[in-house]
Amino acid sequence: MVFGVDLTAKPAKPSACLGLDNNAQPVYFGFITHDDDIISVVEFYSPKVVAIDAPLSLPAGLCCLEENCPCQAVSQRKNRQCDQELRQLGIPCYPTSKKTFIKDLIYRGIALKNKLNSLGFEVIEIYPYASKVRLFGKVMPRKSTAEGMAFLKQNLAEILPDIKPYLAVFDHNLCDAAIAAYTAFLYRKGMVDVLGNSDEGLIFIPR
Repeated sequence: MVFGVDLTAKPAKPSACLGLDNNAQPVYFGFITHDDDIISVVEFYSPKVVAIDAPLSLPAGLCCLEENCPCQAVSQRKNRQCDQELRQLGIPCYPTSKKTFIKDLIYRGIALKNKLNSLGFEVIEIYPYASKVRLFGKVMPRKSTAEGMAFLKQNLAEILPDIKPYLAVFDHNLCDAAIAAYTAFLYRKGMVDVLGNSDEGLIFIPR
């Protein structure tokens, strides 16, 4: 089994989560508020891999993202190597430098990863947009539109046929959680490409 988490920056906004069994059938989906509750659900289902949609590491040299801290990134780029490799593939992504506007998400993602790792769970970083580009192509309507949601659900039903009966209640967050879980499913099968390096952080995308 694998688990996908479309993590939000703060617990005030629930995070979409979805689990797939070894046959890619959905066994759980829902919205979870607090990290401890996410961990409880993960412990209950005991997935082999948890895929989180959030940066799970900092650029090499940084101990934090606070601008008043003297820590400095080793590289002159404003992100990690894995982020840079995404951009080289024509896939834009959020910055992970000290000036990033997703600082809270990064801190939360790293903390959740560390907690899950300490409990023995394997955690990987995924980026749903990159996964969708690899799975569905670069030309996609915006997921915030009705056309975009229809496109996303139609394509999800093709790669995850058993999810089709539930798609009527899915919003774009649950769709992204499904993409995260499916990327973890492909990871288990060795059907992903790896971006970045182990020292600074890895992102896994469908091959």
